Amino acid sequence: MAATLARFSSRALRYTHAKLLLQRTLATATATASPSASKSIMESPDPVWWDYRGQRKIIPLGQWIPKVAVDAYVAPNVVLAGQVTVCDGASVWAGSVLRGDLNKITVGFCSNIQERCVLHAAWSSPTGLPAETSIESL
Repeated sequence: MAATLARFSSRALRYTHAKLLLQRTLATATATASPSASKSIMESPDPVWWDYRGQRKIIPLGQWIPKVAVDAYVAPNVVLAGQVTVCDGASVWAGSVLRGDLNKITVGFCSNIQERCVLHAAWSSPTGLPAETSIESL
């Protein structure tokens, strides 16, 4: 037990020492660099949530944030962007992309989007009808 604790504490010390060296290096680099270089070191305030596979899942576009109901199933590698609403009992399966950047996309009650589908709403309709995309059960 004592050997395990000693090994763990020596790793922690090495990690802490390396972290301090990195912070000092960054501090000296920003102090000597131009103001534009210091901006590139700062973290990006990107409001995107990532799932365990590293693919984007929910992407807000401007003021529009995708909405997913509590009972809806959305596979881990689905991409939802912009004005997308997934209602109660609906499901969106693996590899699908729902891109609501130009207009609304609604997946209605107990509807589903199957594997590897891509849905994209049009900006406007030439007939004058609403151009939003709505998947509903009949």
